[in-house]
Parts: sequence; structure tokens; C-alpha cells
Amino acid sequence: MIKKQILILEVNEQNYHVLQALFEKNDIESSAVLSKEEYDEIESKEIEEYDLILVNSHITYATIEDITNLANFSTSLKVPVIYLDNANEHNKVLLKEAFERGVADYIKKPFDSKEILARISYHSEQFFKMKEFKLRVDKLANLATIDQLSKSTSKMHMQAILKHKISYYNRYKVDTSIIYLSLINVDKIVGSFGLEQGEKLISLFAKELKANIRESDVLARWAGSDFIILLTNTSLEATEFIVKKLNTKLSSVELLPNVRPELAFGITTFNDNDDLKNILERAKYALSEAKKQTYGKIHTVITD
Repeated sequence: MIKKQILILEVNEQNYHVLQALFEKNDIESSAVLSKEEYDEIESKEIEEYDLILVNSHITYATIEDITNLANFSTSLKVPVIYLDNANEHNKVLLKEAFERGVADYIKKPFDSKEILARISYHSEQFFKMKEFKLRVDKLANLATIDQLSKSTSKMHMQAILKHKISYYNRYKVDTSIIYLSLINVDKIVGSFGLEQGEKLISLFAKELKANIRESDVLARWAGSDFIILLTNTSLEATEFIVKKLNTKLSSVELLPNVRPELAFGITTFNDNDDLKNILERAKYALSEAKKQTYGKIHTVITD
């Protein structure tokens, strides 16, 4: 079982030691904040290391809004907050605001040790489940957006990016180009050395390709050994210059023993009232024409 980490916002050290003693007996680790200076320090740390925040309702160095903002360390996860309130000085206004701002629970003092342990256990375990769920969702999202062989953008995600860029172009007319390139000697490698070596060649090539494009460019593995590069704020002339440099650079790299990339490049640019189908058809046609060439293997298609 994972050891719980509790952050305690208290008004005096004695109160903290009472809670600390209880938690230590139940294998729970805790940290105390007793002043504004200590609170400011905790704000600069990673709050996500804690499973729960306990707050004495009488602290003056942080408001409910401060604490709930601190707990909201991500857009989808929030460390649960429990307020400890004095039964003799029960502050209904404060607790109303606390619950309105998303505080998970409150406990009246003097508290029963079994009750506070049960509530802490419940809320921290719910938080743990949410973290596990987010981890799985993030993993699935990563699988959907990242191509696992090349570690570049996936085809599905690139399609979404292209649709967005097309809408942006149709509105603002920013020069945008597409490079559709193919690693055309993969079939030879697979035929001679097997599928594993072919996949290794694609993976190594993608890494080299990514290292030789701009940070603003978006690279995706489209299918097999075909890749697409999206270039924003880039004219046709600039794109053709970039392709020539890429061809020279990449064709000279020895990815496997005695194996250098054999490449073909298709180039097209966004046009008025373009849609995804038209752009991809032009890029695909440009690539097919490039493959027919004996040398250079670069072809540009501007319009349908």
C-alpha cells in the first residue's frame, strides 16, 4: 500500500504534533505549515506530491481561495482539502465558502481519531484513483497522438492539425506548405534483412529527420515509410529550399551499416478554399511524380 502524504496548515505547533503523532501510528507522513513564510515556500513546490491537505479554519496566512487554488495543481486533478473547525466556534459562513470553492470535507474539533483517519483514507484513496485514471487517459491520448514507431505525430492527430491549419489559412492567408516524403529503400531492407530491420530503419530515419527540421514544423508518420511535414509561415520557394537541404543532408547519413536513405519528396502549398482531401491528393500526386525521377526526386504541385 502506498504511504499517504498529508500537508497540514495549522496555527500552532502543538496542534500539529497531536495530528503528527496520530498519523505516525498509522503509517501516514505529514508536513506542517505554521506561518505565511512557510506557506509561500510550499506554494513554490510541487503540490502534487501530497495526497490531502488538512486546514485549521483559524489560519490567517491563507484564504480559502488561496488554498483551493493551491490544491488545483492541474486542470483535471485537485488535491482534496479537509477543514478542521472548532465545534464551539463553528463558522458557518467560512464553511459555506469552503464548500462552494470545492473543499472536500470538514471535521469538527475535538475530533475522534477513527473518524479523521477514515475520512483521510477515503478522500486520499479517491484522489489516488483519479490520478490512476488520469495516467491511463494520458497514456491513451499519447498513443492516439504519437506514432509509436517513429515517435512523431500520428496520422490521426496530424489530420486534426491539418484541418485546423486549413481553417486558419482560409481566414488569414498565411503561407503554409506540405512536404510529403517517402523513404523508398525500406522495401529493399525488409526483403534482404527482414521486417525488424525495416522498422529499425524507419525509426532511425524519423529521429534524424526530426533533428533536421525546425521546431515550428510538425512531423507525422503518414503510412509505412511515408512522412508528412507541415510548414507554417513558409512560402513555396522557402519550402523547396528546405527540401533540397533535407535531401542533401539525410541522403548522406548512414542509418544502418552501408545503408543510407533513398528519398522522394512531394511539395504543395495551401490554396484558397482548400480542404484536407484536395491538399493530400496534391501532395500524394507530387510524391508519385517525384518517385518517377531518376535524380533529385523532388516534385512540386501548386494547384489541382
